[in-house]
Amino acid sequence: MPQLSLTAGEYGLEGEISLSAWENWQTKETDRIRLDFGGDRIDQGQELTESYRKALAYLFADQEAVKVAILSGILCFFAQQEQALLSDAVEEDFGLDCLPHIREIEDLMGEIWLEEVHILPVERDGLCYIGYAFRCRWDEEGLGVMTCGRRVVETGGRDTSLLCWLAEDDLEHPH
Repeated sequence: MPQLSLTAGEYGLEGEISLSAWENWQTKETDRIRLDFGGDRIDQGQELTESYRKALAYLFADQEAVKVAILSGILCFFAQQEQALLSDAVEEDFGLDCLPHIREIEDLMGEIWLEEVHILPVERDGLCYIGYAFRCRWDEEGLGVMTCGRRVVETGGRDTSLLCWLAEDDLEHPH
């Protein structure tokens, strides 16, 4: 695991990382990825617990497989949401040229950029849930993906990446 400098920030412990699996997906403005702990439970992200250490090790060790799962999840989400996006574009009278033509994972390149990783205080089988927040060309608010290991739990708006209740719901009712 690379050396990591963490500081106590407004949203718990935070720092910046680079993930080699995402290098080709980043822009020059976003080559560093913001990392924080606790998700929407800032009070639970103030210290680097053993669970968080294990999650960090996993984040770096299995990043390629997790990236593939995340991109597949985003592809499915985009396919499900495409009609709604088209309807919104017509209703809001903005050009349809901003909506990407996405049919394969490779079509997402240049359309999304990983900006934040949130390690949550919720665990399944000793592994913390980890959320990924993306900036995307077609939605100014962005996109969020909640994972547990290599499994995509939920894909949705940017806040999906940091909501602990989504992880807890998955504990009770695995998707």
